[in-house]
Amino acid sequence: MKLWIEGKVFLSEGNIEEACISFDRTIKEIRKTCKPDVTAPSDAIILPASIDMHVHVRDSQLAYKETVKTASSEAAYGGVGLLVDMPNTVPPVNTPQRIVERLREFQNFSRVDYGIYAGVGKEIKEMEKYPIAGFKIYPQDLDKEEVYQVLESSKLKVLHPELPWAERLADRRLRDVWLELSAVELIKDYKRIHITHATSLETIMLAKKYNFTVDLTPHHLLVNGETDCLTKVNPPIRGYTEREGLLKGLFYVDTVVSDHAPHSNQEKSWCYELCPPGIAAVSFTTPFIYTLVKKGILDFRTAVRLLAENPARILGVDYGKIDVGYGANFLILRFQEWRYHTQYSKVTQTPLDNYLLSAKPYMLIVEGKVAMLEDEVFPIRGVNTFDQNRRA
Repeated sequence: MKLWIEGKVFLSEGNIEEACISFDRTIKEIRKTCKPDVTAPSDAIILPASIDMHVHVRDSQLAYKETVKTASSEAAYGGVGLLVDMPNTVPPVNTPQRIVERLREFQNFSRVDYGIYAGVGKEIKEMEKYPIAGFKIYPQDLDKEEVYQVLESSKLKVLHPELPWAERLADRRLRDVWLELSAVELIKDYKRIHITHATSLETIMLAKKYNFTVDLTPHHLLVNGETDCLTKVNPPIRGYTEREGLLKGLFYVDTVVSDHAPHSNQEKSWCYELCPPGIAAVSFTTPFIYTLVKKGILDFRTAVRLLAENPARILGVDYGKIDVGYGANFLILRFQEWRYHTQYSKVTQTPLDNYLLSAKPYMLIVEGKVAMLEDEVFPIRGVNTFDQNRRA
């Protein structure tokens, strides 16, 4: 059944205009007037739903940290209509069987659209046949013979840019930027590479030099150094100079990701040397970027490119724009001040808690259905964006 939504719309040409959108699971028509089924508040803007192409959803044997249901609900609360999950689960997603099992978990419980990456394993050619977003390459994978088969794949390759022995360094202060730069240099001759969570402007510019796409995270920009377990993350939070450079980097990167990496409160209470690295913030990225719009640091065009258009282009999916034929995934956003906190994640403490934001997701529509309204998440079922038959 087709519905109509009316309000101020960010159209694919980059203009914000009063318009009506007809949709079911995809956008059918856009025109000036209609008899709407849904009317956005007068102070709200209808935008493409955000895409987060770097999320650790956990579940399986790590369900005590986070589950598909809690992570995707947190994503919906934060205005994310499509998330893409990393393969370092327990057990890891690096075989055809694990791909099938992982996709079944999402099919049953995800409140937003989803995709998954496969890890480096023995059966690369077989894994390529499945509806995955691509492959994730971790530092330790760069020592594996199979990594060359992955690098030559036509699918997207997402690189954590550090050398293999970075995680074995006893002193985290030695995990410097040169380890990122060296990892990027190692794979400079390959195609369709995405460099994730760059922590310095140098890394961003080197990635662009080799025609790679690249992202950064809000926490590498905002968190004032690693001072305890709550702020411990890989790659490490850098010093003031590098973080200042990341603000400039916002104008060069292709997208911004959360690297949502939840751990239990008990694990994060361990001593700094033993606690696991990771910050959970899938719901922070979108309101933060649009807060920068409100403050005049970014314009709407740049923000939509960072959160929707560019990640859709990198992933090769028909999302990220409000135009006929694209997926009916909309974010209705209001500009209002509020203090950030998680709502649905199992993680209740982050270093971004109480951060003052000036933009708030009001409603999220995914696959033409209301997934979130005024912080309440509804039990809709997202689809695997990379399944060619998803809307058949």
